[in-house]
Amino acid sequence: MAICLLLILLLLSCQHMNILAENSALCFIIKYPTYQNFLFVQELTEDARKYHLDVFIMIDDNKLNLSKISNKYDFRLLRIENNQSRYYGYQKSIELGDNGREITSWDKALLYFTVLNKNYSFVWLIENDVFIPSVQAFRSLHQLYSNTSDLVVPNNTVNLIGKTSTWHWSMAADKLILPWASSMVNVVGFSQRMLVAIADYVRWLGEVPFHEFFFHSLAIHLNFTMVVPTELSTIAYRSNHSDQELLRQPNNLWHSFKDRVRQSTMRKRLADYISQNNYTIDLTDLDMLCDKNSNMTKIEQYLKNFESQFEIQKSQFSTNDRLALRQRFINLTEQCQKQNASKQIILLTMTLADHAYKLPEPSIKPLIINKSELHLRLDRLLAENKATIMQLPLNSSLLVELRQQGKNITKQLTNEMKREIQMEKGFGKT
Repeated sequence: MAICLLLILLLLSCQHMNILAENSALCFIIKYPTYQNFLFVQELTEDARKYHLDVFIMIDDNKLNLSKISNKYDFRLLRIENNQSRYYGYQKSIELGDNGREITSWDKALLYFTVLNKNYSFVWLIENDVFIPSVQAFRSLHQLYSNTSDLVVPNNTVNLIGKTSTWHWSMAADKLILPWASSMVNVVGFSQRMLVAIADYVRWLGEVPFHEFFFHSLAIHLNFTMVVPTELSTIAYRSNHSDQELLRQPNNLWHSFKDRVRQSTMRKRLADYISQNNYTIDLTDLDMLCDKNSNMTKIEQYLKNFESQFEIQKSQFSTNDRLALRQRFINLTEQCQKQNASKQIILLTMTLADHAYKLPEPSIKPLIINKSELHLRLDRLLAENKATIMQLPLNSSLLVELRQQGKNITKQLTNEMKREIQMEKGFGKT
């Protein structure tokens, strides 16, 4: 298993050798900035210098006087006019029907890092109501996954068969072919080649598909590396998080967390809590935990205690230590399985392996083995449509008609793929 893990990591590193560069970026997406926003962002900016990460804030409010703010801090404040964003096609990324959010700081942040400033090997976008508990928590997350991942997201829900009767899936039918996938993206990380892929897609479509299914689906189509870290498992929809939850996982990022005063208070409380519990985690007995004479009840309690301690101290471990620890838990899982340990013990060891270092999501195998003649013809038409659009200037009068044709072809192809999947796999109607 050790050789297997090393081969996986070597493969991931080779896939990203062409995109590694010295600098990464973090951009906070904010509508109306406040003084409370700036205090922690400045602290994070000062720490980020150590690992060559530049920090930005993209602001929605085009009327705010930035000159009075910019000189006081080391991070960069960004603002882009709506007309510029619209010209490049960066619009509708968070629009859900007629909600007056055609162009927001989401669109502008994507425009900035895919078109206007393409100098970064990895870029994080984080919404304003995400709670980052400490600079160490973010640094650890960044160093663990930015060099080996194309897309870092909180979750990954796959829609293989194009079911459109739930959620917002009906919005995907004329913008993306199958398969689709989604999650909340209040925190999202992009590699350079993922940013290039986003830029090309927006250039073709003339808009940004709804962000919660666009990034995942595109990464799957391109067979890019997607990872779902456990540190982002607490990014949830309109959740209220108790102080005790945060104390149990002080290195996780949390959503939603709009109270700025509570954010400041909790950062200090969490720092004190980690400092008070800053003892060395004993790994001496880990490798032989499941030997022949082990008491299963004691093993389970040991693993639960270890999980609690590790959640508090995990950001203090280096990336190499986290990788090595994952392998030790994988080895322990195999050892415990040989001793017929309980399902609970096996689950705990596997969970601890993922909490040490999360491997990428598995690739999705094609559901359609034999493409129909219609499928192949629509494939060709879509490729021709994309090639034509990519050759035209952004001010061409032909773009509106060609992009609509592209949407129509995409919808036809999606429907044909759904029909083929139902025929080949016997899935029910959607």
